[in-house]
Amino acid sequence: MNLTRFDAQSAGIDEINAAMDEFGYVILDNAMSPAQAEAMRGELEPYFDARANCHAHFYGFNTKRIEALFAKSEMTRRMAVNPVVLAVTQHLLGANCDSFQVNLTQGIRINPGEKAQIIHPDSALFPMSNKPFEFQVNTIWPSSPFRRENGATQLVPGSHRWPEGRSPQPHEITCAEMDPGSVLVYAASLLHGGGANTTREARTGIVISYCLGWLRQAENQYLSYPPEVARTFDEQLQRLIGYNVHKPNLGWVHGHDPIDLLTMKEHGNAGAAEFLTDAQIKLLEDYHDSSPVALTSHNLQSA
Repeated sequence: MNLTRFDAQSAGIDEINAAMDEFGYVILDNAMSPAQAEAMRGELEPYFDARANCHAHFYGFNTKRIEALFAKSEMTRRMAVNPVVLAVTQHLLGANCDSFQVNLTQGIRINPGEKAQIIHPDSALFPMSNKPFEFQVNTIWPSSPFRRENGATQLVPGSHRWPEGRSPQPHEITCAEMDPGSVLVYAASLLHGGGANTTREARTGIVISYCLGWLRQAENQYLSYPPEVARTFDEQLQRLIGYNVHKPNLGWVHGHDPIDLLTMKEHGNAGAAEFLTDAQIKLLEDYHDSSPVALTSHNLQSA
């Protein structure tokens, strides 16, 4: 089965998004340079060396996992804000949230002898059946070559549109073979799983996933990156990890945008800031300035 892949530097975003809609995944080659991929590998290698293997059926018995990657690797911060990845994520999630956010970061090293992971959708993370739209988008950046023999991620193209509970047949499963510098982007509802490593070399990948901005994140970003750590990030990443207000008013601190906490902006005794959309503000202004109108949660939310 041929893989759906594009050159991240030259492909049009409309073409990429159309493939995402049809297949549930794309591979973007040349998403970062070989030098950047090597820098990322060097930053994270000491953490993999220090980490013991997992000991669980889903996470593996011969697999290492590390987390809170933005505090460990400057290069992963750049990967998280890759403009093509963010454009694809916006395409899949943007219609159902004011803004999306980082769900988790994780380094996964599948060591020789590890068995294949069960094929699964990551959308099961959020306990709601028959989700009406996509809740999450995942990326996997190879830190070492991904090959069928060493545990390359298994994918079931098109399964993001299957009814819940349908299992794939062997001929419907393919492997995301790719090299460092590429990135696999896929909908969380797509069936997938880590492959078996039958070689003598480890297979290492870096996961950065994004979810709707009004959902609870899988990895607690505020404890992973408390203010003294998050303050060293660029504002785009600060907002992506959750130091942000999701309109109309989710995530504020003392009535203000949490970005102000990072910039140490002083407010004195100022009142709460306004986080409503322009349309919602206009609705409230009309309500105050005109006859008594029933201001319901429905017309406020739909404004």
